Amino acid sequence: MKKVLFINISLIFLFFFSFSNLYAKVNVIYGGFSYGSIIPDNSYTKFLHDRSNGQSFIDKLLLNTAKKLNNNTFEISYNLLSDNVSEDDQNVIVVALDNELIEHITIPGDNLTRTDIILNFQIIFFNSKNNFLTASIPLEISKVVNSSKKLTKEQIIQELKKLYENDVMKYFFEIVQNFNLKTKYKNRIGVTKVILEKNAENYILKNSKNNDIFKKNRFAKSLSSFLSYNNNIAIVPYAEDRTSSSIMLTFENTQREIKLPNPDYHIHLTIRGFKSVLFNESNIDEQWIYGSYINIKFFQPELNKTYFEEKFKNGLNVEFSKRATTNKESFEWIFYVDSLKFLFDNLSKQTIKVDKKWLKSSNDNKKISKEFKRLGEIYESCK
Repeated sequence: MKKVLFINISLIFLFFFSFSNLYAKVNVIYGGFSYGSIIPDNSYTKFLHDRSNGQSFIDKLLLNTAKKLNNNTFEISYNLLSDNVSEDDQNVIVVALDNELIEHITIPGDNLTRTDIILNFQIIFFNSKNNFLTASIPLEISKVVNSSKKLTKEQIIQELKKLYENDVMKYFFEIVQNFNLKTKYKNRIGVTKVILEKNAENYILKNSKNNDIFKKNRFAKSLSSFLSYNNNIAIVPYAEDRTSSSIMLTFENTQREIKLPNPDYHIHLTIRGFKSVLFNESNIDEQWIYGSYINIKFFQPELNKTYFEEKFKNGLNVEFSKRATTNKESFEWIFYVDSLKFLFDNLSKQTIKVDKKWLKSSNDNKKISKEFKRLGEIYESCK
């Protein structure tokens, strides 16, 4: 009887120990704000991240937001890093600004200047013992400001301040609050190649800055952000434009070179081209459709297996006054970019809820819904 009782107690203890380990929260050390690929002195963010008098404006915002987090899979500690603890206790969370883009376009006929502020972040979890990436969540935040004149430096800084205070902190909290953190993931996914077909490259070369070696990176970051946000998955940062499979972080006055894992599932994005069509006109206005065209492929190179490969298109309706369209080639690139982002957003949402109307207009495959179901299974395997 005592032997049976001992066995039962042992089994209960073993079950309790296993259950506790299974649901134990990961300890994560707060690493604060960091710069990633971007050079700080080339950004407007540097004016909001000035630590000459102690904590910066961004430091205070981020710390206050992080303290409100209550995630079921990890707990944030605000202690300093230590050399005498185990590898499991050296997980760090850092919010890294990976790109800041301020673009202006002027529509002379309408006396209008449009300013686009685009910020790309990587919310990074890494192990400080071996500097290896645990998980990375891309986040793209953008804002459009319309004005009669080009914004001054001070006005841009004020708009950027509001963007960090409202949108950046809001989405950081929402994403991290619901993220399922593990110290190890069975599968990983990431954009590993961006291909620009001739039609697309001609438009991009005509409209982008000279020697923009990171133009592919911008498309990869944008697609990754929408895929990650809409499907709650981590995505390995795009590395095709980098010299090595790593990302340099600058935080707590030190630099860390974080090693990136090779994704199990690769995404190849092909930008096929852009096209505008006059849709409607009156004596005063013209409506133009700005079309963007892509091909996207999900596959496992190690297994030589393709799971999803489809072409998509998207049309964006933009209305101008007739006096503005006389020189529209000088400013219309931004509307092609808008069209492409709408495409990325809608595409990434189809694994959550199929939009039959959008799919019918964007893809010719009548069985595409089944393809998205398979894609959703891939995303689940990466969580």
